[in-house]
Amino acid sequence: MPATFKIYSSSAGSGKTYHLTKEYLKLALQSEEPSYYKNILAITFTNDAAQEMKTRILGALRGFNDTALPEKEKRNSDQLLFYILQEIQTEYGQPDLTEEGLRARAANVFDHLLFHYSEFAVSTIDSFVNKVVSAFTTELKLPHNFEVDMDAQTLLSTAVSLLLNKVNTQAENRLLAETLQQYALEKAEEGKSWNVLPDELADFARNLLNEQTYEHLLDIGQLTLQDFKKIRSELYTQKVNVEKQIQTLAQEASDLIDRHGIMPEEMSYGKNGIYSYFRKWNSGFDITIANSNAAKTVNDDKWPSAKASTGAKVALDQIKPRLAENYRGIEDLKERETQNHILISAMLPHLYKLSVLSELDRCIQEIKLDKNLVHISEFNKRITEIVLQEPIPFIYERLGERYQHILIDEFQDTSVLQWNNLLPLVENALAGDNFNMVVGDAKQAIYGWRGGEMEQILHLHRNQTHHLYQNSRFEENVAPRYDTLRWTLSPDNLNTNYRSAPEIIQFNNELFEFISQSNPQFPLLQAIYDDKFQQESPAGKESGKAHLQVLFTQDEVPPFKVDLDACRQTEEIYEGYAEEDLLSYQESTLQLVLQMVQQAQADGYAPRDIAILSRTNRNSKLVANFLKQKKYDIISQDSLSLQFAEVINLIIAFFRILNQPANSLARSQALYLVYKVVHQELPDSATTGKIAALAVEPSIDPFFQFLQQQGFDLAYRDAGNLSIYELTEKLIRVFDLLGKNNECEYLFRFLDLVLEYTLKYSNNLNNFLQYWDLHKENLSINTPKDRDAITITSIHKSKGLDYPVVIVPFCDWSLEPQTSSLLWGTLPESVAAGGKLRTAVVNLNKKLEQTALADQYAQKLEKTFIESLNMLYVALTRPVDRLYLIGKAQDFRKGGAQKNVSYWLHKYLESKALWQEGQFCYQLAKGAPQAVSHKAVSEDVYVLDKFTSADWAQNLKLKQHANNVFDFETQQEHRRWNRKLHYALARITYADDAPKALRQLVHQGIISQRELPTLTQMVNHVLNHPQMQRYFSRAVTVENEREVLDVRTNRYKPDRIVFGETGDVTLIDYKLPPAKEEYAENLNSYAALFRELVFSKITCVVYYFEEERVEEWEFVGEVAG
Repeated sequence: MPATFKIYSSSAGSGKTYHLTKEYLKLALQSEEPSYYKNILAITFTNDAAQEMKTRILGALRGFNDTALPEKEKRNSDQLLFYILQEIQTEYGQPDLTEEGLRARAANVFDHLLFHYSEFAVSTIDSFVNKVVSAFTTELKLPHNFEVDMDAQTLLSTAVSLLLNKVNTQAENRLLAETLQQYALEKAEEGKSWNVLPDELADFARNLLNEQTYEHLLDIGQLTLQDFKKIRSELYTQKVNVEKQIQTLAQEASDLIDRHGIMPEEMSYGKNGIYSYFRKWNSGFDITIANSNAAKTVNDDKWPSAKASTGAKVALDQIKPRLAENYRGIEDLKERETQNHILISAMLPHLYKLSVLSELDRCIQEIKLDKNLVHISEFNKRITEIVLQEPIPFIYERLGERYQHILIDEFQDTSVLQWNNLLPLVENALAGDNFNMVVGDAKQAIYGWRGGEMEQILHLHRNQTHHLYQNSRFEENVAPRYDTLRWTLSPDNLNTNYRSAPEIIQFNNELFEFISQSNPQFPLLQAIYDDKFQQESPAGKESGKAHLQVLFTQDEVPPFKVDLDACRQTEEIYEGYAEEDLLSYQESTLQLVLQMVQQAQADGYAPRDIAILSRTNRNSKLVANFLKQKKYDIISQDSLSLQFAEVINLIIAFFRILNQPANSLARSQALYLVYKVVHQELPDSATTGKIAALAVEPSIDPFFQFLQQQGFDLAYRDAGNLSIYELTEKLIRVFDLLGKNNECEYLFRFLDLVLEYTLKYSNNLNNFLQYWDLHKENLSINTPKDRDAITITSIHKSKGLDYPVVIVPFCDWSLEPQTSSLLWGTLPESVAAGGKLRTAVVNLNKKLEQTALADQYAQKLEKTFIESLNMLYVALTRPVDRLYLIGKAQDFRKGGAQKNVSYWLHKYLESKALWQEGQFCYQLAKGAPQAVSHKAVSEDVYVLDKFTSADWAQNLKLKQHANNVFDFETQQEHRRWNRKLHYALARITYADDAPKALRQLVHQGIISQRELPTLTQMVNHVLNHPQMQRYFSRAVTVENEREVLDVRTNRYKPDRIVFGETGDVTLIDYKLPPAKEEYAENLNSYAALFRELVFSKITCVVYYFEEERVEEWEFVGEVAG
């Protein structure tokens, strides 16, 4: 088939994943070669999406030849096969291909794929880029064997600390010190503490990892601190000069009025006239100050008021020429300088931070070099540096030969850098007359803050490729590639919604069409929600079953329940309230959410069918806490967070105590949680008093003695010798935390976290606690599968999912940017700061409309409006059957109301002639209650609630360096050698293994090369001992230091277990002389366990180092009691 670049605009619920799967299968099956799938690269946005697509592809391939499929699945499989067969026959010129032939191809592809699974190229874009980077570390100037770092917070905080440390320790950083000092002083003048400096720098430094600011950072990186110092000085001087000129003219006029004794009321328009105009310039400078009355006074030449005395009239007549001259002088300065002054005033607060970005970037590079790290954000930038400089990027030469078909999902969330990096691959594939495809939906673009660019899918779909590179610094490099694409583009729309009920589809069509048509000032909005965005239901889908309700609430509402069926208020009062109480907007919203949940469950929906979607995590947290108090089982971000698991808080409390024994708060929390979590009861008043007393005891001893009396012996004085992981295991073991509060998965995740931290950073408990405090909000377990619980999540995280019942509370989010948001603008060369700085970082402010950034400010407003509206679109397209919306009632006639989502819900209802003042409930569809739950729960779920944990204090601790393992200063020489001998024997299975095992000890640093001959001799003495030789021959089977558990989970571990050919077993321990009774007792205990395993002959052996003596006896006892 000819080269085709298919661009699918795929609306919500339109079967996007189905189409991707079908196209992948069609490409894989159009060839008779079963390995052809290796030529296909499918890229998705999330790991879950990649896994789902893999599962669908494998399921389809297997299903094409599975005769045991259930009837419905078989029908769907046959239908998919039929579509693929038809398209291969027509598009690939294979009219003779039969159904049996296609099924045979599918079977071959399925088998080949399973045996070559690593070449099944369906992954996230980050995974794909990671593979590219790993294969070309030298060319991309990356360290070999680098570690991928995803922890931006720690990286940036460390970089700021390094920067500040340079200021304090290195004299050559005088200019940097001066810059930071001036920045701190500026903060102090604003009334802010200079202590916020590190946090502000770390927060601003996030832009170094942000793809959206990439081009700006390239410009900034060319400027030095000295350049910035000069630029700031010039800008500040320009700003101050203008202000001084205006203030001087204003002050002269005010002084002139005062000298002539003229009172404000004696002048035209009194205090609202030209008198106050002159005064305001020196009471708080704002170059946009305007006074129409002052203008009328000057232009109409009417200066005195009706109240003016004769003297005042005479005086005004004398001085009015000078006053008019000063007025016009001020207005002339305003006309010339307003644009520049507003821009400079907006830029100056951020110049200090901007100036140290390059220095912070150098610190980040130092850290990454020192720790062999590469932050994940750097991958795309490194590839871009090569891709945009070469016509045929060498890093893609091999990939280009392999991948002939590129399929990209969620294209609206793909960043500009990501797409530019993939562009050469797509161009190369199209050059070979191959099929390529992207799927996306600009209406679901909600990841702009992460670099997602909604306009890419829009412009590709409309074949407006020139818009994708215009005004970019990379225009010269990418324009030829886009010119190649434009001749192969084939746009298509997927507008059939297979997910939602017809009534919900119609509501969404009408609502978003109305909002789009009501905002003609946003052309991009018109393009996204054009006449082709409307969705339709599949033919034959039954209507009349949907439930759709919009409610409004507000502050100070009475505490009466709402009859959702009748859409009216009742006389029944919410639980916990009195009749005279008034509910806040938040309280009222939460009560309505509870009623909606209750109604859905009463109508037959299970908890797992219900999702509550919020714009912010804060609102999700409010809903989650409220429903938890009402005893509902929920799945939410907080419910999955480690920091809210009580078993984890118990462990952290003990960590804090061991780190700082005087920490009274940690002591109180630890004892409280011991009662609540371990004893499963709350402490009574007497115990609470005891806890309070123990918390403030000068010594820590009574605290741990109290625990010991309750049966919890932590041996805390030895805790400092344990690693953090061992300490965690010990706390879990001592308090028997597994099974407590059904929080096993949190413990396992926490153990993983501790292990990851100690391997990556250090084994320092204080440092770990700092790491925990910094990252605990982002640490969670995976979402449990098939749990029958209500889902409470953000709209962002609901994207791509569907639920039978969706509730969207707090539908009142703003459609405008926050005032704290920053605009990274590009200055025209004519107004470049200091002639060099082309980047302006400014807070979003309406005054920017009067500057050179006016167009960029307008684009920011438009994109924010669209992305906020898209959030509503994503939320409203999740439900299958039921949709509830809760907005905020307000005076929608007030200015600014249109900036709120609730306003547009109100205006839509008004446009449908449904809105009535005072009415708070609107039922737009009322279907019959559903009798069954939509989402089935799998019975194939196994919850791991146990794990093996031993007290490692009694076991040998191994480290990579001999000096750390063995204490040369406190141990006798012979003990040192005997421990090394013991260690070596544990690694020798058979006698001929000895040379290799000993060399490994040298390699690992356990022994030195100089010690090798001595230890070799000692090992040989054991191996060649007449009574020991047979236990190291290859005629036996051996287990070294194998742990054995009895029914009570007690642990036994002989040094060596030897299984003979005739079913006998020998248990061996290595000991130091002199002989002790306990040595024999231990071996007999081990032997009793093996008697239970039906070994008839059990021999016990103790080998004594130094004496080279062997004690041997046959065990004749019974099984363990």
